[in-house]
Amino acid sequence: MVLLLAGAFAGQLVHNSYLGTSWAHAMQRCQLERPKGPSVTFIQYNDYLQRCTAPAQHRRALVSLAGALAVAVLGVASLWVLPLRVLRRAGPVTRASDEWQQRTAAAAKDMGINRVPLVVWGSVWLKESFTAGRPGRATIVLPVGVRALPPAQAEALVRHELSHVAVGDVRLVWLTRGVLWALPPVLLVPLAVILTQTWRTSHQTPLTVIGGTFLWEYVIRAALLMIVSVLIAQLVLRSREYEADARSVHGRSAAAMEALLASQPAGRPTWWQRARANHPAASRRVAFLRRGSLPLRIPLVGTAAVGLLSAMALQAVAWLAEDCFTGTPLAGKGRLAAALVAGGLLSASWGVATWHTVIAGEGSAPVPRTSLLVLGTSTALGLLAQVERTGTTDSGTMFGWPLLVTVPIAAAGAGALSVALAGLWARRRRPHRSRWDWTAALCVNVVLFAGALRIGEDTALFLGIMDWRDAFIVNGLYSSAAQTTAVALGVVALSTLWATLRGNHRHEPPGTRHKARAARPPRTWRGVASAIAAGGPVGTMTVSLVAAAAAVAARGAVQPAAAQGSVWMHRIEFDWWSAAGAGCACVLALIAFRGIRGLAEAVYAAPVASFLAAAAMWGYRFAEWARPWEVTRNYAAQPLAQVAFVIVVLAVPAAFLPARRPPRLQRTLPAVLLVAALSTGIVLAVLHAGTRLLL
Repeated sequence: MVLLLAGAFAGQLVHNSYLGTSWAHAMQRCQLERPKGPSVTFIQYNDYLQRCTAPAQHRRALVSLAGALAVAVLGVASLWVLPLRVLRRAGPVTRASDEWQQRTAAAAKDMGINRVPLVVWGSVWLKESFTAGRPGRATIVLPVGVRALPPAQAEALVRHELSHVAVGDVRLVWLTRGVLWALPPVLLVPLAVILTQTWRTSHQTPLTVIGGTFLWEYVIRAALLMIVSVLIAQLVLRSREYEADARSVHGRSAAAMEALLASQPAGRPTWWQRARANHPAASRRVAFLRRGSLPLRIPLVGTAAVGLLSAMALQAVAWLAEDCFTGTPLAGKGRLAAALVAGGLLSASWGVATWHTVIAGEGSAPVPRTSLLVLGTSTALGLLAQVERTGTTDSGTMFGWPLLVTVPIAAAGAGALSVALAGLWARRRRPHRSRWDWTAALCVNVVLFAGALRIGEDTALFLGIMDWRDAFIVNGLYSSAAQTTAVALGVVALSTLWATLRGNHRHEPPGTRHKARAARPPRTWRGVASAIAAGGPVGTMTVSLVAAAAAVAARGAVQPAAAQGSVWMHRIEFDWWSAAGAGCACVLALIAFRGIRGLAEAVYAAPVASFLAAAAMWGYRFAEWARPWEVTRNYAAQPLAQVAFVIVVLAVPAAFLPARRPPRLQRTLPAVLLVAALSTGIVLAVLHAGTRLLL
């Protein structure tokens, strides 16, 4: 993704060098010919501007996309070119005997591989085996020294190479190497274009005309992007070896593979050799085989790379999408598209891997606090290091310098929420998880990270136009993306509630659950009270109901002066704030009482409390509505957006709290008392704040 965005940036610089003057003239003409007069509304002016600037913006987007397409073609071509190049370097290769072909075919049949790869011998200088070849036709290249190995170890080596074919990562590894080959020329294209155009127009030394600031700024950013891409590629190349080792010994003894790895030279490589190595150390692979499992933890270096590249994609996609969407029904949705792309990158590369780690430990894995800090810090660095900002560093980011604080906090908060939800999922779900379960986990993570990034951007925007205290208070409720944020929180809350209410069936054999349900005695009031006191989903939903009831009661008991008279909008806004107060009280109470576990429970308890309180206040004023649909939508969305903002902000400190589990008879009652007091206090504070919190 980042390679494609680098190609799009190269295309944008080409556009600015050759078509920038005509683009500027088109923008100026649209400004001069804009409709004038007191009767022209902002909507009319914006519609005209979208229609007028659309051709120029679309042309710039097409040139940028042409650069991305050129990079994509270069990367796909590497799937054919690089394997052939490596085969020539390993040669001259000779076809292995029929005996080796038959042994490979037997192993391939045992592993479920339909198309058997060809086995060839490399030159006498080849030291490591590898798998290459064009897509659809793999070739296993073995060193000639393999013929001297014991038969069991030779078979283990062949099965390891076949495992790469079985899992389909051969294309992945060559595409990864293709990225490393394609990135340098892509990053050099903008410099070549600018230098050439400068020489053509001014007939002066290009370096003198450009100035050292732009040149060195671009070189530093490009070098950082190259270093991070190399780190990502090395992590990909190494991590695939563990899966190939596991698949090669599946259902068999691992003794032969361990002996093969133990026979490798035991020298101590230098740090440079370790950094350049495409395979993990043999000792790590042996330890993995003996342990039998490897939690898919992302190392801190990988976390830093993921955060940096995702932040680069956030701004790059936003600018490209705004150009593409100009004059279309999607105009103004560029930031949302960018958040979805960057959130998807964070989810697929960090969120799901973290879920694997937490679920492997059945919810008892430690919270990766250091990883969360690294994720936030690298996100801030990515916002600064993106190549699109070359030459404009002194003007800050898109939403000013506050963006360097708000977006990293939001990214770290989404990471903390992901860890908390993974722990809840692991404790409440069965150990065997299908592909649909992991698809649901990916979707939840995408919504979490994309929604958090949008909240971070909106917070930066509010910080740029008002005092920081007011910005943090009103950001969620009055955000332009309030409805989108509310939908995102609703999706996550419903998914979490569904996983929670499904119950803990991890240790029940098939069919036992239905028998236990049939034999379960009927519920009594004493049984319901015991279930509430015991905590769990019933106790958490009780906390939600109490918070909503306390907020509604406080709102009905006090009628502030600002809401009296003919200003009916103030009454509605006080209702929104009161409903949001119920949800915020749930978040504070559950985190304070249950620590990091309370954060996961707050994800579904707080929206329920806010929604119930808003529904009660909406029903009380039902007779006043002239436009019921619009009012209903706002009553549902605005409080939930504020609750989402509070959850994301509080997720970071909550990740550093321990997971507390009180005694059985004290799991719900103190939380109920605390949430009632907090909900009442928050609503009364809002009502006595006057118009300070209102539009």
